[in-house]
Amino acid sequence: MSNAAGAAGWKVVGGLSAALAGKATREVVGRAYARATGKEPPIDPTHPGLHIREAIVWAVVSGISVALVRLVVERGAASAWLRVTGSLPPGLDELES
Repeated sequence: MSNAAGAAGWKVVGGLSAALAGKATREVVGRAYARATGKEPPIDPTHPGLHIREAIVWAVVSGISVALVRLVVERGAASAWLRVTGSLPPGLDELES
């Protein structure tokens, strides 16, 4: 596979998997937040009418959750890329020991 085609392919695979994971995670975290607090998650945590504590809790919970799931999904996509192509995705270098 040419470098340009590999880079474009990886951008599609990595980007799509990360986007889908982020969307699904926000949905799940939103439901869990509603169950735990009895309130729907804030639509806009920057709104001045929202209590600062609620905005911070939502930002921390949703941010950490989305970041962790994206990390796991992107690592899985990179591992799958390595299995299929025999090389790391473009932009990833071998780890130094």
